[in-house]
Amino acid sequence: MLHTSRLNIKDIVDPTYPLLEAKRASINAIKRATYAYGSTDAHQLDVYYPPSSGSAQAGGDSRPPIVVFFHGGSLIHGSRCSPPQYLVHNNLGAYFASRGVLAVIADYRLVPNAVFPQGAEDVRDALLWVAEHVSEGDPTQIYVLGHSAGGIHVANMLLLPHLFQLQLRQALRGVVLIGVPYEIPGGKMPELQSAATQYYGSVRNIALNQPLGLLRRAGTGGHITVLPPIRNIIGENEPRCIKGGVRAFSKLFREKGGVLEDFTLQGHDHVSSILALSTDVGEEWAQEIVDWISRCGAAPCVQDMACTEKRMKDE
Repeated sequence: MLHTSRLNIKDIVDPTYPLLEAKRASINAIKRATYAYGSTDAHQLDVYYPPSSGSAQAGGDSRPPIVVFFHGGSLIHGSRCSPPQYLVHNNLGAYFASRGVLAVIADYRLVPNAVFPQGAEDVRDALLWVAEHVSEGDPTQIYVLGHSAGGIHVANMLLLPHLFQLQLRQALRGVVLIGVPYEIPGGKMPELQSAATQYYGSVRNIALNQPLGLLRRAGTGGHITVLPPIRNIIGENEPRCIKGGVRAFSKLFREKGGVLEDFTLQGHDHVSSILALSTDVGEEWAQEIVDWISRCGAAPCVQDMACTEKRMKDE
């Protein structure tokens, strides 16, 4: 369990975001630029640049590592820079950039303008674009963060072998999945269930192609063993239906040969971990990710599974 400072969740998730508003100046002080990685308005991403990108990284490359984040929103809403306050998810980009990690926050197609597997394809395309075009960061040190529905698309991209291309295998050093509904809960989250039915095409197709469905159909060993190490994170106060899917996914992923660690964020709910960033309250979990990235960057053989497993045990 990752411990955090004493939280008042109501302050963090208050829709006026008072804790973030108090930090608006420092969030906006981080240099940011917007780029297109595809052909529609949904194919855009924001790049947040560390104030000083000259700190040496392992392996002799002076460029900072890269974090690419995919937001949640029940498959139908959410954005890289949410109106009207424009503090979410700017706060996440500013948090990582201020700690020496180049951060990218990507939009992707939403229901009803996306059907399976287009969300996962957008994740792939955004990551490939970053690896090929963001020269200010180290393209061999890319980490992916996916929250909630964004994590569904990240997990699907990893589990569909034709999408997880060789270039991505060489670039991705680690994955962080936060509050992901690996198994869409029928009736318990009606907005997500309705959107998932549109996205996947039918209730039967949800069962087959949601992340836990793809994992169940994957063979033991093989493709699962070449995936980067995963940190599977949930808030202590997540909905029970999400917690059950997380436990099932973690257990099966490890059984099939994947490298995965579970973490619970004490005091957090489904969204507070993201909203807390850049507030100085409840953001210790993200510092753990920054530290993990630093340790991963010191390992010369991330694609060697024996080396990967040793690193995870050492943590």
